[in-house]
Amino acid sequence: MDVIYGNRLSVEDYCRLRKAVGFYDIPETEVRRALEKSDFIVTALIDGVTVAMARLITDGTQVLIMDVIVHPDYQKKGIGKGMIERIRTYIENMDNRSILVNLITNISNVGFYEKLGYSRAEGMRLLLKPKEQAV
Repeated sequence: MDVIYGNRLSVEDYCRLRKAVGFYDIPETEVRRALEKSDFIVTALIDGVTVAMARLITDGTQVLIMDVIVHPDYQKKGIGKGMIERIRTYIENMDNRSILVNLITNISNVGFYEKLGYSRAEGMRLLLKPKEQAV
């Protein structure tokens, strides 16, 4: 299995990968805007098909790693690690100062990130839904 890493992600692949892992849907107009505002994107392709993605946004002092997704058929094959390593290289080349790296993950993925040097941190979050979806 040859994995080719790239930096281009289509709206369609973004939505397809999110759906494959059970993430909530995002309208294509918002996906397009999110991709345009991403500072760095990494993808993994096998036989020309995008099977994984991750993106990063930053203000220069902090970084947020988002949407780290590997299609279920390709998980546990080192693809996620390859993407995170490429993101780390990008961050290390940003500037010669300390940068706080943040990411949010499911509890089931904590061990994966800990093996890569990340540590748990306390925090808060709130997911606001459109009024018509609120219950």
